[in-house]
Amino acid sequence: MSKLTKQDKIHIFEEWTLEDKRGTYLSKKYGVNIANINYLVSLIKMHGLSILDKPYAHYSKEFKEQAIKRVLLGNEAINAVALDLGLASRGMLGNWIRSCKENGYNVVIKKKGRRTHEQEKAERIRAAQARKRQAASPEFKAYCRKRIYKKLDALV
Repeated sequence: MSKLTKQDKIHIFEEWTLEDKRGTYLSKKYGVNIANINYLVSLIKMHGLSILDKPYAHYSKEFKEQAIKRVLLGNEAINAVALDLGLASRGMLGNWIRSCKENGYNVVIKKKGRRTHEQEKAERIRAAQARKRQAASPEFKAYCRKRIYKKLDALV
């Protein structure tokens, strides 16, 4: 839904409620999935137009844990919980659940921003050391020797 402006979202809601236009028409008009339009209209009905004024929100680890527990342990639907919490997108909660499952049911808060030069330098050093270890291994030397002999045979 990020490709829609606040004004577009208001127009969608007005067309839905006042002009009685429905999902298929609005989906084609604005180029958005029908499910996203239904979610947007439900979100505005539940929380009002003021929900569109919220800028990017940072959600705490505890907030995410409570939302995930409501879905996994409380057997509530993802869309219902996302609507109740007023999340901007219906997919956010699903992404949180997926990343939680991938990390052994631990909520991980990603660090924002770029890595520092020291972190990048340390990563380059680790990668260079790994390449040196691989080049020094007898298996790699045997593999290279085999490739060279194969090329020599092709030249003859």
